Amino acid sequence: MKSVLYRSGLLLMLLQLLFAASAEQPCVLRMAAETDFPPHLIQRDDQWGGLSVELLQRLASEVNCQVSFINSPWLRSLQQSESGDLDVLSHLSVSPQRKNHFAFIGPHHIEAIYLIGDPTVLPALDNLQQLTQDKDLGAIASLHGAYYGEEFSRLSQHPVLARQLVSISSIQDKLALLRAGRVNAILEDLSVLHYWQQHSYPMAEKYQPLLLVYESPVYFGLSKAALSAQQIQQLADAWQKLYQSGELAKIYHKYHLDPARLIPQTVTD
Repeated sequence: MKSVLYRSGLLLMLLQLLFAASAEQPCVLRMAAETDFPPHLIQRDDQWGGLSVELLQRLASEVNCQVSFINSPWLRSLQQSESGDLDVLSHLSVSPQRKNHFAFIGPHHIEAIYLIGDPTVLPALDNLQQLTQDKDLGAIASLHGAYYGEEFSRLSQHPVLARQLVSISSIQDKLALLRAGRVNAILEDLSVLHYWQQHSYPMAEKYQPLLLVYESPVYFGLSKAALSAQQIQQLADAWQKLYQSGELAKIYHKYHLDPARLIPQTVTD
């Protein structure tokens, strides 16, 4: 009997040690970050900054967590998040398919995707439908795995537009391809173009928004495979609190952006 009690006591002590060790593990949110996507993701000497980074770091600190940045291309980041190898993505649009894998908190930005190019050499556009008819831009860079709205998704199946699209895996490649003349237009958020121009990126001034393709709120996507429902709710509540207190507005104003349109909401299913 003493032997049984001894073994039981030893087992209890081991379990207590295991639970204590587990409780002491730091909370770390793994966020996907690629190369520069200013003003949202800015890399300087292996350190990450930018609007999305500061927002997530502030949110993480509110729930006693830290943020770890994993350098990963966009499409791979989606796959890693769906499998639970990443915790958070930024700039994620809500779609029925993505609701299976992500909970969404925010929005943290109103994304305005434009066709961007040199208006002095490209035909004027009044609507997207023209890209399937008499308007040919030659080559348009789009990010593989990105969502540009239902209309663009439908029209991109048309042979005339499909042959103009050049799928790339890196956000950073877009401006480089445009400057090199390998594409004539890109699909990009207007805030990125403004950043390029404000910070005197090479040749950025010659490029202008040609046509609005899609405008939508974008969110932090929390991986349902990596985070528990309790963790997701805790982060959602913290985002609401920070928005209401004005803490998030301080970060937006630093980047000369107005957060007034970003009404907090949570999409979990």
